[in-house]
Amino acid sequence: MSHVAIAAALDLDEVAAGERLAAFSLASYASREHRAWPGTSSAAARAGLSRSQYLAARSSLEKRGLVAVEESGGGRGNSPTVRVRFAETGPWLEGQINAALFEAVLGRSRSRGAARLLVAALAALADDELAIVDRTTDEIRSAAGMADRTYRRARAALLASGELVLDTAGGGRAKTNRWLLSDPRAVDPCPAPAPRTRIAPSRTARPLIAAAKPPLTLDAARAPLSETSRVKGPGLTGVSVTNPGQDRTVSAETPAQTPAETPAPNARAGSEPKNLRTYPPNPPEGGSSPESIVIEQAYRTAAGRRRTRPVRVDLAEVRRGLGLPAAEDRAAWERIRSTLLEAVGESTFALWLEPLELIAVDRNGALVIAAPADTVSWVQARFGRIIAAFAERVGHQLRLADEPERRALGPNDGRADAVFAVAPEINQTEVS
Repeated sequence: MSHVAIAAALDLDEVAAGERLAAFSLASYASREHRAWPGTSSAAARAGLSRSQYLAARSSLEKRGLVAVEESGGGRGNSPTVRVRFAETGPWLEGQINAALFEAVLGRSRSRGAARLLVAALAALADDELAIVDRTTDEIRSAAGMADRTYRRARAALLASGELVLDTAGGGRAKTNRWLLSDPRAVDPCPAPAPRTRIAPSRTARPLIAAAKPPLTLDAARAPLSETSRVKGPGLTGVSVTNPGQDRTVSAETPAQTPAETPAPNARAGSEPKNLRTYPPNPPEGGSSPESIVIEQAYRTAAGRRRTRPVRVDLAEVRRGLGLPAAEDRAAWERIRSTLLEAVGESTFALWLEPLELIAVDRNGALVIAAPADTVSWVQARFGRIIAAFAERVGHQLRLADEPERRALGPNDGRADAVFAVAPEINQTEVS
Protein backbone atom coordinates (compact mmCIF):
# COMPACT_ATOMS: atom_id res chain seq x y z
CA MET A 1 0.00 0.00 0.00
CA SER A 2 1.06 3.60 -0.52
CA HIS A 3 0.83 6.22 2.24
CA VAL A 4 1.22 8.92 -0.40
CA ALA A 5 -1.75 7.65 -2.42
CA ILE A 6 -3.96 7.50 0.69
CA ALA A 7 -2.95 11.03 1.70
CA ALA A 8 -3.79 12.26 -1.82
CA ALA A 9 -7.17 10.46 -1.79
CA LEU A 10 -8.06 12.13 1.52
CA ASP A 11 -7.34 15.57 0.03
CA LEU A 12 -9.38 15.15 -3.18
CA ASP A 13 -11.69 18.07 -3.85
CA GLU A 14 -15.00 18.32 -5.71
CA VAL A 15 -15.56 14.60 -6.27
CA ALA A 16 -18.80 12.71 -5.67
CA ALA A 17 -19.20 10.17 -2.89
CA GLY A 18 -18.94 7.18 -5.23
CA GLU A 19 -15.84 8.61 -6.92
CA ARG A 20 -14.20 9.18 -3.53
CA LEU A 21 -14.94 5.59 -2.45
CA ALA A 22 -13.41 4.30 -5.69
CA ALA A 23 -10.36 6.53 -5.10
CA PHE A 24 -10.04 5.17 -1.53
CA SER A 25 -10.17 1.62 -2.87
CA LEU A 26 -7.51 2.26 -5.54
CA ALA A 27 -5.30 4.10 -3.04
CA SER A 28 -5.41 1.11 -0.67
CA TYR A 29 -4.12 -1.11 -3.52
CA ALA A 30 -1.56 1.34 -4.92
CA SER A 31 2.17 0.60 -4.90
CA ARG A 32 5.06 3.01 -4.45
CA GLU A 33 5.02 3.57 -8.20
CA HIS A 34 1.35 4.69 -7.85
CA ARG A 35 -0.08 1.76 -9.79
CA ALA A 36 -2.76 -0.68 -8.67
CA TRP A 37 -3.71 -4.12 -10.00
CA PRO A 38 -6.97 -4.97 -8.19
CA GLY A 39 -9.62 -7.19 -9.70
CA THR A 40 -12.77 -5.29 -10.51
CA SER A 41 -14.93 -7.29 -8.09
CA SER A 42 -12.37 -6.98 -5.27
CA ALA A 43 -11.95 -3.22 -5.79
CA ALA A 44 -15.73 -2.76 -5.87
CA ALA A 45 -16.12 -4.73 -2.62
CA ARG A 46 -13.45 -2.62 -0.91
CA ALA A 47 -15.23 0.54 -2.10
CA GLY A 48 -18.58 -0.77 -0.85
CA LEU A 49 -20.08 -0.41 -4.34
CA SER A 50 -21.55 -2.77 -6.86
CA ARG A 51 -19.47 -3.71 -9.88
CA SER A 52 -21.35 -1.33 -12.19
CA GLN A 53 -21.20 1.54 -9.66
CA TYR A 54 -17.46 1.07 -9.20
CA LEU A 55 -16.80 1.00 -12.96
CA ALA A 56 -18.90 4.16 -13.43
CA ALA A 57 -17.02 5.94 -10.62
CA ARG A 58 -13.64 4.83 -11.99
CA SER A 59 -14.65 6.05 -15.44
CA SER A 60 -15.56 9.47 -13.98
CA LEU A 61 -12.18 9.69 -12.28
CA GLU A 62 -10.50 8.73 -15.54
CA LYS A 63 -12.32 11.46 -17.48
CA ARG A 64 -11.13 14.04 -14.98
CA GLY A 65 -7.53 12.84 -15.29
CA LEU A 66 -7.28 11.56 -11.71
CA VAL A 67 -6.66 7.94 -12.73
CA ALA A 68 -5.70 6.18 -15.96
CA VAL A 69 -6.47 2.60 -16.97
CA GLU A 70 -3.27 1.50 -18.67
CA GLU A 71 -4.39 -2.10 -19.29
CA SER A 72 -7.99 -3.23 -19.34
CA GLY A 73 -7.11 -6.74 -18.16
CA GLY A 74 -9.66 -8.57 -20.26
CA GLY A 75 -10.07 -12.28 -19.60
CA ARG A 76 -10.22 -14.52 -16.56
CA GLY A 77 -7.43 -13.91 -14.07
CA ASN A 78 -6.15 -10.75 -15.79
CA SER A 79 -6.62 -7.73 -13.54
CA PRO A 80 -6.62 -4.21 -14.97
CA THR A 81 -3.66 -1.94 -14.38
CA VAL A 82 -4.72 1.45 -13.01
CA ARG A 83 -2.33 4.37 -12.70
CA VAL A 84 -3.25 6.50 -9.66
CA ARG A 85 -2.47 9.93 -11.07
CA PHE A 86 -3.86 11.93 -8.14
CA ALA A 87 -1.13 10.37 -5.97
CA GLU A 88 1.52 11.77 -8.32
CA THR A 89 0.21 15.33 -8.58
CA GLY A 90 -1.34 15.87 -5.14
CA PRO A 91 -2.29 17.77 -3.06
CA TRP A 92 -1.75 15.49 -0.08
CA LEU A 93 -3.22 15.56 3.41
CA GLU A 94 -0.65 16.58 5.98
CA GLY A 95 0.01 14.41 9.01
CA GLN A 96 0.57 10.77 9.85
CA ILE A 97 -1.44 8.19 7.86
CA ASN A 98 -2.48 4.85 9.39
CA ALA A 99 -2.42 2.89 6.15
CA ALA A 100 -2.85 -0.55 7.75
CA LEU A 101 -6.02 0.45 9.60
CA PHE A 102 -7.31 2.25 6.51
CA GLU A 103 -6.94 -0.94 4.44
CA ALA A 104 -8.47 -3.09 7.19
CA VAL A 105 -11.55 -0.86 7.52
CA LEU A 106 -12.18 -0.82 3.76
CA GLY A 107 -11.73 -4.58 3.59
CA ARG A 108 -13.95 -5.54 6.56
CA SER A 109 -16.43 -2.75 7.33
CA ARG A 110 -20.07 -3.47 6.48
CA SER A 111 -20.95 0.24 6.37
CA ARG A 112 -22.10 1.78 3.11
CA GLY A 113 -22.34 5.24 1.59
CA ALA A 114 -21.43 8.23 3.76
CA ALA A 115 -20.78 6.07 6.84
CA ARG A 116 -18.16 4.09 4.90
CA LEU A 117 -16.48 7.30 3.73
CA LEU A 118 -16.33 8.64 7.27
CA VAL A 119 -15.02 5.47 8.92
CA ALA A 120 -12.33 5.14 6.22
CA ALA A 121 -11.21 8.74 6.71
CA LEU A 122 -11.14 8.30 10.50
CA ALA A 123 -9.10 5.11 10.11
CA ALA A 124 -6.51 6.95 8.04
CA LEU A 125 -6.29 9.75 10.65
CA ALA A 126 -6.09 7.38 13.65
CA ASP A 127 -2.92 6.72 15.59
CA ASP A 128 -1.51 3.35 16.62
CA GLU A 129 -4.01 3.15 19.52
CA LEU A 130 -6.95 3.53 17.08
CA ALA A 131 -7.66 7.00 18.49
CA ILE A 132 -8.38 10.22 16.58
CA VAL A 133 -7.05 13.16 18.56
CA ASP A 134 -6.32 16.81 17.80
CA ARG A 135 -8.55 16.71 14.74
CA THR A 136 -11.33 19.26 14.42
CA THR A 137 -14.70 18.47 12.90
CA ASP A 138 -13.87 20.55 9.82
CA GLU A 139 -10.65 18.59 9.26
CA ILE A 140 -12.48 15.26 9.53
CA ARG A 141 -15.26 16.44 7.20
CA SER A 142 -12.71 17.65 4.68
CA ALA A 143 -10.91 14.30 4.70
CA ALA A 144 -14.22 12.47 4.18
CA GLY A 145 -15.41 15.02 1.60
CA MET A 146 -18.88 15.60 3.04
CA ALA A 147 -21.04 18.45 4.26
CA ASP A 148 -21.80 19.02 7.94
CA ARG A 149 -25.32 17.56 7.73
CA THR A 150 -24.07 14.43 5.98
CA TYR A 151 -21.21 14.12 8.44
CA ARG A 152 -23.56 14.16 11.41
CA ARG A 153 -25.81 11.50 9.90
CA ALA A 154 -22.82 9.27 9.10
CA ARG A 155 -21.33 9.78 12.56
CA ALA A 156 -24.63 8.82 14.20
CA ALA A 157 -24.76 5.63 12.11
CA LEU A 158 -21.21 4.66 13.14
CA LEU A 159 -21.93 5.33 16.81
CA ALA A 160 -25.06 3.18 16.61
CA SER A 161 -23.20 0.30 14.95
CA GLY A 162 -20.35 0.41 17.49
CA GLU A 163 -17.62 1.05 14.91
CA LEU A 164 -16.96 4.49 16.46
CA VAL A 165 -16.88 5.43 20.17
CA LEU A 166 -16.64 8.90 21.73
CA ASP A 167 -13.89 8.44 24.30
CA THR A 168 -13.56 12.04 25.52
CA ALA A 169 -15.69 15.07 24.62
CA GLY A 170 -13.84 18.33 24.01
CA GLY A 171 -16.46 20.60 25.49
CA GLY A 172 -14.84 23.96 24.93
CA ARG A 173 -13.02 26.30 22.58
CA ALA A 174 -9.95 24.74 20.96
CA LYS A 175 -10.71 21.39 22.64
CA THR A 176 -11.35 18.58 20.21
CA ASN A 177 -13.13 15.29 20.80
CA ARG A 178 -11.18 12.07 21.20
CA TRP A 179 -12.68 9.29 19.08
CA LEU A 180 -11.88 5.59 19.23
CA LEU A 181 -12.35 3.12 16.38
CA SER A 182 -13.06 -0.56 16.93
CA ASP A 183 -10.45 -2.75 15.29
CA PRO A 184 -12.23 -4.51 12.39
CA ARG A 185 -9.50 -7.16 12.27
CA ALA A 186 -10.50 -8.34 15.77
CA VAL A 187 -14.26 -8.15 15.18
CA ASP A 188 -14.24 -9.78 11.72
CA PRO A 189 -10.95 -11.51 10.79
CA CYS A 190 -12.22 -12.38 7.30
CA PRO A 191 -12.36 -9.64 4.68
CA ALA A 192 -15.73 -8.70 3.23
CA PRO A 193 -16.42 -10.97 0.25
CA ALA A 194 -16.68 -9.50 -3.21
CA PRO A 195 -20.23 -9.30 -4.59
CA ARG A 196 -21.07 -12.38 -6.59
CA THR A 197 -22.16 -11.82 -10.13
CA ARG A 198 -24.01 -15.16 -10.29
CA ILE A 199 -25.90 -16.93 -7.51
CA ALA A 200 -25.57 -20.70 -7.53
CA PRO A 201 -28.88 -22.56 -7.35
CA SER A 202 -29.67 -24.68 -4.34
CA ARG A 203 -29.15 -28.42 -4.51
CA THR A 204 -32.88 -29.06 -4.18
CA ALA A 205 -33.83 -26.73 -7.05
CA ARG A 206 -35.40 -28.35 -10.06
CA PRO A 207 -33.43 -27.96 -13.30
CA LEU A 208 -34.74 -25.46 -15.81
CA ILE A 209 -33.92 -27.76 -18.72
CA ALA A 210 -34.59 -31.49 -18.65
CA ALA A 211 -33.62 -34.07 -21.24
CA ALA A 212 -36.67 -35.15 -23.24
CA LYS A 213 -37.22 -38.80 -24.05
CA PRO A 214 -36.78 -39.75 -27.69
CA PRO A 215 -40.10 -39.79 -29.58
CA LEU A 216 -41.60 -43.11 -30.51
CA THR A 217 -41.86 -44.04 -34.13
CA LEU A 218 -45.13 -44.99 -35.77
CA ASP A 219 -44.19 -48.69 -35.67
CA ALA A 220 -43.38 -48.47 -31.97
CA ALA A 221 -46.70 -46.75 -31.27
CA ARG A 222 -48.55 -49.58 -33.01
CA ALA A 223 -46.51 -52.26 -31.28
CA PRO A 224 -48.02 -54.31 -28.44
CA LEU A 225 -47.77 -52.94 -24.91
CA SER A 226 -45.18 -55.51 -23.92
CA GLU A 227 -42.68 -54.03 -26.36
CA THR A 228 -43.16 -50.44 -25.15
CA SER A 229 -43.65 -51.15 -21.46
CA ARG A 230 -39.93 -50.73 -20.86
CA VAL A 231 -40.33 -46.95 -21.43
CA LYS A 232 -41.50 -45.44 -18.14
CA GLY A 233 -44.17 -42.77 -18.43
CA PRO A 234 -45.70 -41.34 -21.56
CA GLY A 235 -43.22 -40.57 -24.29
CA LEU A 236 -43.13 -37.51 -26.47
CA THR A 237 -44.35 -39.32 -29.56
CA GLY A 238 -45.74 -36.55 -31.70
CA VAL A 239 -47.54 -39.28 -33.67
CA SER A 240 -50.61 -41.21 -32.54
CA VAL A 241 -52.29 -44.29 -33.90
CA THR A 242 -54.33 -43.48 -36.99
CA ASN A 243 -58.05 -43.37 -36.27
CA PRO A 244 -60.59 -44.46 -38.86
CA GLY A 245 -61.09 -41.69 -41.39
CA GLN A 246 -58.12 -39.67 -40.06
CA ASP A 247 -56.20 -40.18 -43.29
CA ARG A 248 -58.86 -38.15 -45.11
CA THR A 249 -58.49 -35.04 -42.94
CA VAL A 250 -56.41 -32.04 -43.92
CA SER A 251 -52.93 -31.99 -42.41
CA ALA A 252 -52.23 -29.24 -39.84
CA GLU A 253 -49.22 -28.16 -41.86
CA THR A 254 -51.31 -27.57 -45.01
CA PRO A 255 -52.60 -23.97 -45.00
CA ALA A 256 -56.21 -23.32 -45.87
CA GLN A 257 -56.78 -22.09 -49.41
CA THR A 258 -59.51 -19.66 -48.26
CA PRO A 259 -59.64 -17.98 -44.83
CA ALA A 260 -62.42 -18.80 -42.43
CA GLU A 261 -65.50 -16.63 -42.76
CA THR A 262 -66.07 -16.54 -39.00
CA PRO A 263 -62.80 -16.07 -37.03
CA ALA A 264 -62.22 -17.96 -33.84
CA PRO A 265 -63.15 -16.18 -30.57
CA ASN A 266 -59.50 -16.14 -29.46
CA ALA A 267 -58.10 -14.98 -32.82
CA ARG A 268 -55.88 -11.90 -32.69
CA ALA A 269 -57.27 -8.78 -34.24
CA GLY A 270 -55.54 -7.15 -37.17
CA SER A 271 -54.24 -3.59 -37.35
CA GLU A 272 -56.43 -1.12 -35.52
CA PRO A 273 -57.75 1.61 -37.83
CA LYS A 274 -57.88 4.15 -34.98
CA ASN A 275 -54.44 3.39 -33.64
CA LEU A 276 -52.42 6.53 -34.30
CA ARG A 277 -49.15 4.64 -33.95
CA THR A 278 -50.15 2.46 -36.94
CA TYR A 279 -51.74 5.30 -38.93
CA PRO A 280 -49.89 8.54 -38.08
CA PRO A 281 -51.71 11.83 -38.65
CA ASN A 282 -51.37 13.62 -41.95
CA PRO A 283 -48.64 16.25 -42.11
CA PRO A 284 -49.77 19.89 -41.92
CA GLU A 285 -50.47 21.81 -45.08
CA GLY A 286 -47.39 23.46 -46.54
CA GLY A 287 -45.03 20.98 -44.85
CA SER A 288 -43.68 20.73 -41.31
CA SER A 289 -42.41 23.86 -39.61
CA PRO A 290 -38.77 23.77 -38.50
CA GLU A 291 -40.00 25.00 -35.13
CA SER A 292 -42.37 22.05 -34.61
CA ILE A 293 -41.66 18.70 -32.99
CA VAL A 294 -43.58 15.47 -32.50
CA ILE A 295 -43.87 14.15 -28.94
CA GLU A 296 -45.53 11.12 -27.41
CA GLN A 297 -48.61 12.18 -25.45
CA ALA A 298 -50.13 9.84 -22.86
CA TYR A 299 -53.93 9.64 -22.66
CA ARG A 300 -56.68 7.31 -21.47
CA THR A 301 -59.24 5.73 -23.72
CA ALA A 302 -62.97 5.52 -23.02
CA ALA A 303 -62.36 2.02 -21.64
CA GLY A 304 -59.82 3.41 -19.14
CA ARG A 305 -56.72 2.06 -20.85
CA ARG A 306 -53.55 4.12 -20.95
CA ARG A 307 -52.27 4.78 -24.45
CA THR A 308 -49.77 7.08 -26.17
CA ARG A 309 -50.14 8.99 -29.41
CA PRO A 310 -47.90 11.29 -31.45
CA VAL A 311 -48.78 14.97 -31.17
CA ARG A 312 -47.18 17.81 -33.14
CA VAL A 313 -46.25 20.82 -31.01
CA ASP A 314 -45.27 24.28 -32.26
CA LEU A 315 -42.28 25.46 -30.22
CA ALA A 316 -42.89 29.10 -31.16
CA GLU A 317 -46.39 28.89 -29.67
CA VAL A 318 -44.93 27.34 -26.50
CA ARG A 319 -42.47 30.23 -26.14
CA ARG A 320 -45.22 32.84 -26.60
CA GLY A 321 -47.01 31.38 -23.60
CA LEU A 322 -43.99 31.91 -21.32
CA GLY A 323 -42.35 35.01 -19.93
CA LEU A 324 -38.76 35.87 -19.19
CA PRO A 325 -37.83 35.50 -15.49
CA ALA A 326 -37.25 38.83 -13.76
CA ALA A 327 -34.46 39.61 -11.34
CA GLU A 328 -36.66 38.85 -8.34
CA ASP A 329 -37.58 35.49 -9.87
CA ARG A 330 -33.91 34.54 -10.24
CA ALA A 331 -33.24 35.70 -6.67
CA ALA A 332 -36.10 33.52 -5.42
CA TRP A 333 -34.72 30.54 -7.34
CA GLU A 334 -31.29 31.04 -5.77
CA ARG A 335 -32.88 31.06 -2.31
CA ILE A 336 -34.69 27.82 -3.16
CA ARG A 337 -31.42 26.25 -4.35
CA SER A 338 -29.66 27.24 -1.12
CA THR A 339 -32.43 25.70 0.97
CA LEU A 340 -32.31 22.49 -1.08
CA LEU A 341 -28.54 22.27 -0.66
CA GLU A 342 -28.88 22.41 3.12
CA ALA A 343 -31.74 19.89 3.12
CA VAL A 344 -30.36 17.09 0.92
CA GLY A 345 -26.60 17.48 1.31
CA GLU A 346 -23.82 18.32 -1.13
CA SER A 347 -23.47 14.93 -2.84
CA THR A 348 -27.20 14.45 -3.52
CA PHE A 349 -27.59 18.09 -4.59
CA ALA A 350 -24.64 17.92 -6.99
CA LEU A 351 -25.91 14.70 -8.55
CA TRP A 352 -29.63 15.46 -9.02
CA LEU A 353 -30.57 19.08 -8.22
CA GLU A 354 -27.63 21.22 -9.33
CA PRO A 355 -28.42 20.72 -13.08
CA LEU A 356 -31.89 22.28 -12.59
CA GLU A 357 -32.21 25.70 -14.28
CA LEU A 358 -34.80 28.45 -14.24
CA ILE A 359 -35.87 28.96 -17.88
CA ALA A 360 -39.15 30.92 -17.79
CA VAL A 361 -42.22 32.06 -15.86
CA ASP A 362 -45.67 30.91 -16.97
CA ARG A 363 -48.88 32.97 -17.14
CA ASN A 364 -49.80 32.04 -13.55
CA GLY A 365 -46.51 33.39 -12.21
CA ALA A 366 -45.05 29.95 -11.49
CA LEU A 367 -41.31 29.43 -11.98
CA VAL A 368 -40.65 26.93 -14.78
CA ILE A 369 -37.60 24.78 -13.98
CA ALA A 370 -35.89 22.60 -16.59
CA ALA A 371 -34.22 19.30 -15.64
CA PRO A 372 -32.07 17.09 -17.89
CA ALA A 373 -34.15 14.77 -20.03
CA ASP A 374 -32.57 11.62 -18.59
CA THR A 375 -33.29 12.56 -14.93
CA VAL A 376 -36.51 14.60 -15.10
CA SER A 377 -38.78 11.68 -14.15
CA TRP A 378 -36.56 10.71 -11.19
CA VAL A 379 -36.34 14.31 -9.95
CA GLN A 380 -40.12 14.71 -10.24
CA ALA A 381 -40.83 11.52 -8.30
CA ARG A 382 -38.07 11.89 -5.68
CA PHE A 383 -37.81 15.64 -5.08
CA GLY A 384 -41.00 17.14 -6.56
CA ARG A 385 -42.75 17.70 -3.24
CA ILE A 386 -39.75 19.08 -1.37
CA ILE A 387 -38.96 21.52 -4.19
CA ALA A 388 -42.55 22.76 -4.27
CA ALA A 389 -42.59 23.11 -0.47
CA PHE A 390 -39.41 25.21 -0.42
CA ALA A 391 -40.78 27.35 -3.25
CA GLU A 392 -43.90 28.14 -1.19
CA ARG A 393 -41.70 29.24 1.70
CA VAL A 394 -40.23 32.01 -0.42
CA GLY A 395 -43.69 32.97 -1.76
CA HIS A 396 -43.46 31.47 -5.27
CA GLN A 397 -45.02 28.64 -7.17
CA LEU A 398 -42.70 26.26 -9.00
CA ARG A 399 -43.10 23.42 -11.46
CA LEU A 400 -40.88 21.33 -13.70
CA ALA A 401 -41.05 22.07 -17.41
CA ASP A 402 -42.79 19.54 -19.63
CA GLU A 403 -41.12 18.13 -22.71
CA PRO A 404 -42.25 20.86 -25.19
CA GLU A 405 -41.13 23.61 -22.80
CA ARG A 406 -37.83 21.86 -22.17
CA ARG A 407 -37.25 21.39 -25.89
CA ALA A 408 -38.17 25.00 -26.59
CA LEU A 409 -36.15 26.75 -23.88
CA GLY A 410 -34.19 24.18 -21.90
CA PRO A 411 -30.41 23.70 -21.97
CA ASN A 412 -30.67 20.19 -23.47
CA ASP A 413 -32.41 21.05 -26.75
CA GLY A 414 -29.18 20.59 -28.72
CA ARG A 415 -28.39 24.29 -29.26
CA ALA A 416 -25.79 26.38 -27.50
CA ASP A 417 -27.12 29.25 -25.39
CA ALA A 418 -30.66 28.16 -26.11
CA VAL A 419 -32.31 30.61 -23.76
CA PHE A 420 -30.61 33.61 -25.33
CA ALA A 421 -31.11 32.32 -28.87
CA VAL A 422 -34.89 32.15 -28.48
CA ALA A 423 -35.24 35.12 -26.17
CA PRO A 424 -36.67 37.45 -28.87
CA GLU A 425 -39.52 34.96 -29.43
CA ILE A 426 -40.45 34.68 -25.74
CA ASN A 427 -43.32 36.73 -24.45
CA GLN A 428 -41.58 39.89 -23.31
CA THR A 429 -44.42 41.06 -21.07
CA GLU A 430 -43.70 40.64 -17.40
CA VAL A 431 -45.77 37.84 -15.92
CA SER A 432 -47.20 38.75 -12.54
